[in-house]
Amino acid sequence: MKKKLFSLPFIILVFFVFSSFNLFAQTTKKTEWEIPEEYKKIKNPIKNSESTLELGKEQFLRNCATCHGKTGKGDGEKAKSFANITPADLSLNKFSQETDGEHFYKIKIGRNNLHSFKGKVDDEAIWSIIHYMKTFKTN
Repeated sequence: MKKKLFSLPFIILVFFVFSSFNLFAQTTKKTEWEIPEEYKKIKNPIKNSESTLELGKEQFLRNCATCHGKTGKGDGEKAKSFANITPADLSLNKFSQETDGEHFYKIKIGRNNLHSFKGKVDDEAIWSIIHYMKTFKTN
C-alpha cells in the first residue's frame, strides 16, 4: 500500500494560503486609471486668473489637502494614517502631462480611495482646483 504524501486538510490549507496571497497582490497592485476618451479631450472652460486660483486654492485646501498635502506632495495629515495607499504627488511631471479633462474625471468621478466629488464640489470649483494644482509643478 502506498503512503499518502499530503493529507486533504494540508492541501486545503495550502490552497487558502496561496489564494490569500493572490488576493492581497491584486488589491495592493497599482493600476492605471481608465479614463474615457471623451474626458481626455475636454478643455478647461474656466479662464486661469487670480480669482480662479484663489477659488482653486480654497477648494483644494478644503477638499484635497488632507490627503494630498497643502502643496500637493501626497503628504497630508490623513495620508499618514493610510496603510497601503499613497496619495498622488501632484507636483510631479507626470501630472502636468495629463490633460485637464483627465484631472476633471479623476476628481469628479473618482475611483477606489479617491472618492467621487460629484454633487459635493461644483464643476467650476473642480476646474479651478485643476488650475491651482498646476502651481505645484516642481520638476
